[in-house]
Amino acid sequence: MQIILGTIAIIISFIYACFSALFGFLFPNTEIIKIRENLDMNIKPYYIEFHEDTRGWFGDGEEIIIFRPNQKQIEKIETEWKKTPVDSGIAPLIFPENEYNGLELTKYIPKTEGFWFYKNRNEFHSGYSYNFSFAFFDGEKVYYYELDT
Repeated sequence: MQIILGTIAIIISFIYACFSALFGFLFPNTEIIKIRENLDMNIKPYYIEFHEDTRGWFGDGEEIIIFRPNQKQIEKIETEWKKTPVDSGIAPLIFPENEYNGLELTKYIPKTEGFWFYKNRNEFHSGYSYNFSFAFFDGEKVYYYELDT
């Protein structure tokens, strides 16, 4: 009887693993989709080292994803992104001088030399809300940040 139950458990585990892999392939994580859309990088789920999301009811909020790029992505970053320092118009959004109630991005992104990328995703150009993506590469990791207000 124990052999039959053990065999059934192994079969069920195998079926579950197959369906999980297929589901992950067909429906990738939202973090991976965001990086693909905004940074034009196709990363694997195991590249992601850290993810924190404080989005609310209507999608407003912040998100930070930290991942290690592969060599091909590093070459893309070094040729297509801008070299530090961050532009003075964008720096206050990323590194605020006053008290900040969100994810406190400055505790995640090191203030070192590197490459950065900024994408304004705001459909309305009135300036009343912020919807942008920012990424910083320090030579080892990419720190990806999204703000939607």
